[in-house]
Amino acid sequence: MRRIPSLLVMLALAASATATHAAPGNELYMVVNARNPIQGLAMRDAVALYTGRVHTFPDGREAEAFDQSDTGGTRASFYRALTGMDLARINSYWARLRFSGQVQPPRSLGDDKDMLAMVKSNPRAIGYLRTAPADASVRVVLVLADAAE
Repeated sequence: MRRIPSLLVMLALAASATATHAAPGNELYMVVNARNPIQGLAMRDAVALYTGRVHTFPDGREAEAFDQSDTGGTRASFYRALTGMDLARINSYWARLRFSGQVQPPRSLGDDKDMLAMVKSNPRAIGYLRTAPADASVRVVLVLADAAE
C-alpha cells in the first residue's frame, strides 16, 4: 500500500523533470545571487525550498525563497511548472501551514524587476524570472518549462 504514494511521487517528479525542456520563450528561470556558490539546483531541491520543507541550499547555506505577486500570471506558471499544482492548491497548501504555525510562505515581491533587485542585493535569495537575466550579478540555477504554453 505504501508503494503507491511513492510511485505517484516518482511519476510526478519524472514528469516535472521532462518538463524542464521547453521551447525557447516558454521558460521560467530560477536565479540566485552570483556570490552564491550554488551552480545548479535539482528539481527536488527547488520544490523543497518553495514548499517550505527546507530553508537551506543543498550545501547547507541559509536560503530565502521569494515569490512574485499573484498578478501577471508568472507565479501561477512557476508553481504549475515546479509542482504541477495550480495556484489555488498552492494557496490552500500555504494557508494550512500558516494556520498550523509551522512555516511561512516565500515573501511576495512585485514582478521580474523587483525579483531581480532582491536577488542582486541578497546572497541568500532565490527567486524566479519570466525572462532570462542579462545581469551578471545573478546566476540561473534551474530552468523550468512554463506548463501553460
